[in-house]
Amino acid sequence: MKICGGRALFAVMSIIILISFVTATAAGEVRFEVEDMNLTVYRDGLVHVTQTLNVNELYPEISLTLLSSSIENVIVLDENQLAVDYEINGGNLTVFTLGAEHVSVEYDTIALTRKEAEVWTLIADNPYNLTVFLPQNSTVIYLSNMPTAIDTSGTGITLSLYPDQWEISYVLPLLPGDELNGDEGPLSSIPIEYLIAAIVAAAAVVLSVLIFVRRRRGPNVDKILKSNPQLKKEDKEVIQFLSEKDGKAFEAEIRERFPDMPRTSLWRLVRRLERLEIVEVKRIGLENQVQLKK
Repeated sequence: MKICGGRALFAVMSIIILISFVTATAAGEVRFEVEDMNLTVYRDGLVHVTQTLNVNELYPEISLTLLSSSIENVIVLDENQLAVDYEINGGNLTVFTLGAEHVSVEYDTIALTRKEAEVWTLIADNPYNLTVFLPQNSTVIYLSNMPTAIDTSGTGITLSLYPDQWEISYVLPLLPGDELNGDEGPLSSIPIEYLIAAIVAAAAVVLSVLIFVRRRRGPNVDKILKSNPQLKKEDKEVIQFLSEKDGKAFEAEIRERFPDMPRTSLWRLVRRLERLEIVEVKRIGLENQVQLKK
């Protein structure tokens, strides 16, 4: 009788353990959750993507769907701001997250935007909720769906989008001097040859003055530092280096000048100075040029 009771107790305990194992396994199937996802669209069509993930630390890796298979400047960091290994396979990003609880992913792409005439269009097949920051002073002229929210505060437009395939068209304001009215007023009475000669001469004078002033006076570093007291030591050193390089240098030159600074730290430093409107980043060929603003 005691043997039967022992067997019954063993069977009950085995069932309880099996149920607990199955429950734990099912709960562990969620490898990660996307906390937030942002798309910052720049005037030249470049899109900077940032994602913040909460990951299951027990899994050795996760697979994340990219918005494009053509990306660059990939940075993956854990909750301690340490670099995490990853692999890119077509449109998927495999991140080796074992032991990490929080992961941030950043990358750039030019494959999400296109331009026809003066109209820019952002196309994104997005599996997650995301926030899109359009360029400053842009005007939205078409939305394929109605966003969850639209924020038009300041000079930029922020769109909150739910998972779906999105197409957003917008136009940017023309820069000063993009148009010249030659059909009305006094300009129409001036012979075109004289007008062209005058424009060329004026352009030559202006260019000469600009070159002269540029050579004599570079960017005012003291004014920049005084206007931004929150700058870190490494920020000031990079600004001083740019000033010594006539106000501009390629990112490769900056990395060569500061070899002890990690590539990811330098990348974040440049982006921080760009957000503070101290520098502007231009794409020249396959490289980024960092230039101090006057």
